Amino acid sequence: MKEKVVRCWGYPLALSRCSFINTEWGTVVYSQCGDFLGKYETESAAYEEVKAMVEERAKNGGLIGYAEKI
Repeated sequence: MKEKVVRCWGYPLALSRCSFINTEWGTVVYSQCGDFLGKYETESAAYEEVKAMVEERAKNGGLIGYAEKI
């Protein structure tokens, strides 16, 4: 199964490249370039939300911040 990759702030965003950092108040997610993607109550919630973000952006042309098709 091939992972969907979309352009996010000028680089590809994929779940496998995101950093999921667990803290005492939740899970913080950063992209591979260090951009903040969100704070979530649990790691599983963070994974599902970022996965949904990748899939939604793929449907909309993979655009976050500017227009570029891949």
